[in-house]
Amino acid sequence: MTRDATAVAADIAKMKADWLAEWMPKLTSDDAPLSPYRVLWDLAKTVDPYNTIITHDAGSPRDQLSPFWVSRQPLSYIGWGKTTQLGYGLGLAMGAKLARPDQLCINVWGDAAIGFTGMDFETAVRENIPILSILFNNFCMAMELPIMEVSTEKYRSTDIGGNYSEMAKAFGGYGERITDPNDIVAALKRGIEATEKGEAVLLEFITCKELESSLH
Repeated sequence: MTRDATAVAADIAKMKADWLAEWMPKLTSDDAPLSPYRVLWDLAKTVDPYNTIITHDAGSPRDQLSPFWVSRQPLSYIGWGKTTQLGYGLGLAMGAKLARPDQLCINVWGDAAIGFTGMDFETAVRENIPILSILFNNFCMAMELPIMEVSTEKYRSTDIGGNYSEMAKAFGGYGERITDPNDIVAALKRGIEATEKGEAVLLEFITCKELESSLH
């Protein structure tokens, strides 16, 4: 027995609305350190989705971005399945910008990922590839905390971090560190404007040790 397409669409819309309602406290959180979900929610409302190509990195940024980002046209989202090596998204964003120089090209990554390929931000500066790099820095591999309790206690195995906005500036790019939720949108707009002027941009958001992710 087939169902009316309108009824199916209504069911899907209701499920999505109920799901979003569950996540809205995180998506609109005013907490500091920042919720990465608040940053992504504000990012989606700030950019022009028809002029944006976005990718995420492995680990938490993938799990936090992919359920909530709505792609409006083909080839505007570069993703993958379970994982790839940390730091992979930086090169994807640079490649996207070279292929589509008129588009805003964004990579979203964490402090573990920048530890692997962060030096290549200098490549974006040197080669005049004005990407927008969104970094979540919580000074920790948070998702691994529940499964690395002993090694964290004994060896600080999940502890990482740095001042990456200063690193970006030292490389000659645009860097900014954001800690106040009320500054997120303004910082994003400044970063986008800097890319339009030809600068490679790294916005470093100091975030909480978020452990929850959506399975939908």
